[in-house]
Amino acid sequence: MNRADASIDGGAIRVSSFVLTWPRLLGLSLEEVARASDIPLAQLESGAELSYEETLALWRALEALTDDPVVGLHAGARFTLDQMGVVGPALAHCTHLDAAIDALVRIMKIFVRNAHIARVDTDDGAGIEYRMPTLRTRQGADTIFAATTALVRHCTATHVVPIALEHQMPRCGEAEYERFFGVRPRWDRPTSYLLFARADLALPFRGAAPELAALLSEHAPRLLTKSESVSFDQELERAFWAAHARGEASLETTAAALGVGARTLQRRLTSMGSSFAQRRSEILHRRAVQLLRDEQIPIDVIAERLGYSSRTAFERAFTRWCGKTPHAVRLESR
Repeated sequence: MNRADASIDGGAIRVSSFVLTWPRLLGLSLEEVARASDIPLAQLESGAELSYEETLALWRALEALTDDPVVGLHAGARFTLDQMGVVGPALAHCTHLDAAIDALVRIMKIFVRNAHIARVDTDDGAGIEYRMPTLRTRQGADTIFAATTALVRHCTATHVVPIALEHQMPRCGEAEYERFFGVRPRWDRPTSYLLFARADLALPFRGAAPELAALLSEHAPRLLTKSESVSFDQELERAFWAAHARGEASLETTAAALGVGARTLQRRLTSMGSSFAQRRSEILHRRAVQLLRDEQIPIDVIAERLGYSSRTAFERAFTRWCGKTPHAVRLESR
């Protein structure tokens, strides 16, 4: 067992659905990513959290589909503020680079929990340290460091060049790293970190708004952190789509995918003032609305994906949920 494996339980790490931005940045569809990663398409489409093992499978799929051993670097380099949800404004409104490093570290700890993410300061500068949970992929660290560098350059309107990049993984595609970061990485290091020059820490951000930055800094962790009930909802939805992908999402099969008995799941839902039938309708409704936004997917196909025997049966259920037909909702979303 390597040092990183010993210090961090990789199986316990949860990764935000934020990672699903990666396929879009690379021009890949969720359908082909689902096939290559062996993660059910319904699970990817639901936006539920991915486990660390599932995230590794996702990276392996992206690597294979793009034939790019440093796909994380290239994905991170393409990140823009509008693709980062609440993270984008939280960074863009910081006053300067030094403050943005603090904000990014605080938020990254929420997105990737139980991993070691910290601010690092030296005599020469400051930056972000990310100690990989296991030494099985370079892509996570590459994405974090490349996205950080791209966003810093955008927010400062300056081609900021880091003064150091240390990597736990062995050498790979070194020219690609040098081309983007402007500095040669040091490989096989005890930890991974990206360091900016101390003189650059005072670089002002173009969208600086101290009051708004303070507000986002205060509330972003609460907005991004899932409460116990929300976490249960996410796990239930994950289990539902896993069972659905195997043929049928009943109370029994969903409970099995959740790792509990059917009676236990039903009692939990009852204690929350709900039922499996109600949750099933809510989950299907959310997915239906998501799919209807994509006009390339025929309504007949949506009905089939959601497990309905016919388009008519789906339309009847959908109209019962929201008082409108799927076609009407699709027209409204244009």
